[in-house]
Amino acid sequence: MEMRMKKKNIILHIVSFCILCVGFVLCRFVFVDFHGMYQWPKILFYFGLLVIVASFFFKGKITPLCTSFAYLVGFAWGAILQTDGVDPGGGRTNNLWIIWTVVFICIVIISVLTELIINIKQKIKHKSDKELKN
Repeated sequence: MEMRMKKKNIILHIVSFCILCVGFVLCRFVFVDFHGMYQWPKILFYFGLLVIVASFFFKGKITPLCTSFAYLVGFAWGAILQTDGVDPGGGRTNNLWIIWTVVFICIVIISVLTELIINIKQKIKHKSDKELKN
């Protein structure tokens, strides 16, 4: 039984990693003409990778998939809600990267908190079930 759970955990995290990689390739290389960012997609990818790796060691079930999809969802929201502007020096500004980052991090935080709440509830239920048997 334990081996099957380890295998499921590995598969889940590999799939999540692959989805994150697809999102990175799309955002970094395919859509680069749209947003013009070279470094920021890589930074967000590394953050997502770090979250997925940490989730693997904590046996996360929700966090890895949410993280991988949050990369693309954050980019999509940033693309939809972005605004162009001009800074005081006359340079061009755009807030896509801010929206992308905020949405990405918020989804990751929500997924981690959801996972923690579910795990705490399961431990409480398991403990109460164990006490009822005794």
